[in-house]
Amino acid sequence: MATLLAIVALSLLIIVHEFGHYICAVATGMKVDRFSVFGIGPVVARLGVWRGTEFVISAIPFGAYVHIVGMEADDAPSLAVAEGGRPGEVPQHDPNDPTLYRNRPIWARMLAILGGPLANYLTAMVLGFVALTMVGNEVPLSMRVDNVVEPAAQTAGLLPGDELYKIAGEDVTGRGTQDKILATTAAHKGETVPMVVRRDGQEVALDLPLTAEGKIGIQMSPGDVTRETHPVGIAAKTAVLFPIKFSAFQLDALGKWVTGRIEGKMSGPVGIVREIAKSAERGIEAFLEIAIKMSTLLGLFNLLPLPALDGGRFVFLLWEAVTRRRVTPRIEETVHGIGMLALLGLILWVTIRNDLFSHLFG
Repeated sequence: MATLLAIVALSLLIIVHEFGHYICAVATGMKVDRFSVFGIGPVVARLGVWRGTEFVISAIPFGAYVHIVGMEADDAPSLAVAEGGRPGEVPQHDPNDPTLYRNRPIWARMLAILGGPLANYLTAMVLGFVALTMVGNEVPLSMRVDNVVEPAAQTAGLLPGDELYKIAGEDVTGRGTQDKILATTAAHKGETVPMVVRRDGQEVALDLPLTAEGKIGIQMSPGDVTRETHPVGIAAKTAVLFPIKFSAFQLDALGKWVTGRIEGKMSGPVGIVREIAKSAERGIEAFLEIAIKMSTLLGLFNLLPLPALDGGRFVFLLWEAVTRRRVTPRIEETVHGIGMLALLGLILWVTIRNDLFSHLFG
């Protein structure tokens, strides 16, 4: 069930992306003749025609796509149907038709290209606002021992499952429990301090030697928690800023990964679905969190200035805006075609090597 929910969630994020392209193209006077709301490749089901756009389901159950007439070099004939036409008809378009993508002003073409990533960022912000105002987040009120790392902590008698109650006479429970623990231990570096833990409903007193750095020598996780929502103003500000900050963090990490300063592993569609499914099993908060991150990453990934991606197409538009000369459509299409093949090859390689092979044999 969690896997099915993950597939649906990822598909919806991709549909939202394509809807962003669709709505921006239509709003700027372009003709969109096909919107595959699910899948790519050959059409297997026709859902209907609305305002000249045929809505379909395609054979390969991955992603979605929007066909904006006039974007490709061979787009003189449309791929779908004209308004009022019948499925299967191939209407002809006047090459000077002002509704063709190539005939629209450059600002309109830029908006149509950026519409997909913008839709993903807007979706992440809306989901963030909903999560903060309606679902809320868990606030730890105490910390529990997960694992005892330092031998001194083991000798003192700390056990996994113990809930930290008092350290050096200070109550370290309640809001900000982790900060209270860190502040108290930092004030007693290298000392042996009295500690009270709750174990099986009983309070147990211990004498704990702290390290020279003021550490207990344990791994912790939240014990008692409460859930709280946020005021509308704070939620709105946080929801708007998070995708921007998360994108900056990801770009920094990508730069470090490319230059070899950090290690990382890419995930393909299978790995992404697996991670979303895991979050769904942990509850609505974790599911919304990863949906927000996935929507942001989908928008960010498409903005990368690589052939076949929205960012790659935008680079050609920037070149046109600066030089006031268009790249030959056939050359641009060839670049994007090669880029698409390389991207599909990378996705296939990552899926087999990192998602399937490492999952089965890792």
